[in-house]
Amino acid sequence: MTSLPAAGLTSAERSFLLRRLHSLTGIVPLGGFLLFHFFENSSARHGAEAFNETVHKIASMPYLVVAEWALLLLPLIFHALYGILITRASRPVVANYTHARNIAYVMQRITGIVALFYIAYHVVSTRFWALFVAGREITFSDMTTKLSVPWVFALYVIGILSVVYHFANGLWSFSITWGLVRTDAGQKRLAAISCIVFAVLSVVGIDILSAFVLDKSLLSALGI
Repeated sequence: MTSLPAAGLTSAERSFLLRRLHSLTGIVPLGGFLLFHFFENSSARHGAEAFNETVHKIASMPYLVVAEWALLLLPLIFHALYGILITRASRPVVANYTHARNIAYVMQRITGIVALFYIAYHVVSTRFWALFVAGREITFSDMTTKLSVPWVFALYVIGILSVVYHFANGLWSFSITWGLVRTDAGQKRLAAISCIVFAVLSVVGIDILSAFVLDKSLLSALGI
């Protein structure tokens, strides 16, 4: 008689479930939060008062800390840690087969690592700084001061591009992983849609950054 594994699942079954959970958390809730974060920060386009009012409304939401942990931080920690395990176990074949999907696979791993460090820096220097150092909500002026430092602005641009690429390409892999798109033609269309999503969100993200420094000399110094 064959005995079942103690955990009830084989190693392959656990890997199957964890990979799907990893894929799911990348789109829901992390992808959803990315879109919401862009939406809320777009208020900066209307000036300091609009941005500060938006921040205050969100900071005043009931159970905000619970929501942040349940819907953002815990999924992010799982997605990041399991993504690192996937990256360590991966064997890219770009050197032998330089077609687009292999390149996209490697870029997904690279942008995931860059995005992780960027998100950690962003969260610590904004949310945690506001809570534990400043003792108040972060303001438009705080972001302007921060982003007026050229290397910080460049870091944010690289970070946003990495996060957006990771999300956009993740839409493709999510659809394949969950069997939403099965045909070669469908996968090609999905790849094109992912490129469009990347382009649109990249423009939106950098446009939001520029709203904080338009009255500074930084953009002209960078040639933007």
